[in-house]
Amino acid sequence: MDFFSPEEAAWKLRNGAVVAYPTETVYGLGAIIHETEAVLRLKQVKGILRTKPLSVLITKNRSSMLDELVTSFCPIAQRLAKFYWPGPLTIVHEARPSVPDLITGGSGFVGIRCSPHPGLNKLLDLVGHPIITTSANLAGKPPATNYEEVFAYFADRIDGVLVFDEKQSEEKTPASNIPSTIVRVDAQKVEILREGAIKKEDLLRKIYD
Repeated sequence: MDFFSPEEAAWKLRNGAVVAYPTETVYGLGAIIHETEAVLRLKQVKGILRTKPLSVLITKNRSSMLDELVTSFCPIAQRLAKFYWPGPLTIVHEARPSVPDLITGGSGFVGIRCSPHPGLNKLLDLVGHPIITTSANLAGKPPATNYEEVFAYFADRIDGVLVFDEKQSEEKTPASNIPSTIVRVDAQKVEILREGAIKKEDLLRKIYD
């Protein structure tokens, strides 16, 4: 397993690699969502079912990433994104038909996140496409919080780990052990699937006030 700069990691991902990366919380595992073999490999090394849905990361700097995932971002989702992205909110939204079942789990919906981590957003800008966001761990085990734990879990079964230079490390958003809030939205309603860093009352107030 190798260490990659953001430029190297982006090139690897665009060519079908599976790469671990730091986030504002724990380490994640990534692959470009349309790279079928990479997505299958990620699920295999993590030990999760082929049918399990996966969330994806985008950056607000590239609206084209959202366009790859949804046909039209509904008004409720737009309002939530305005207030909470980048931040600890995953929006589960109806997906474009072109989004693979490996990502949606056959549900027709995709979970979308926008991270506040500056280095991770640099990676996304370099990749130019949404990538998977799932914690770097074996199924049922605690997520990796440093690259040593990534190595312990995966050894040479993934292609490498993204590292940042010293300046980027200093800019890293402070880590939090509180998970993201997950909401499922459509044109008429919002359903809170998991209450996390953003509380239910605050979220509903932003929608309906």
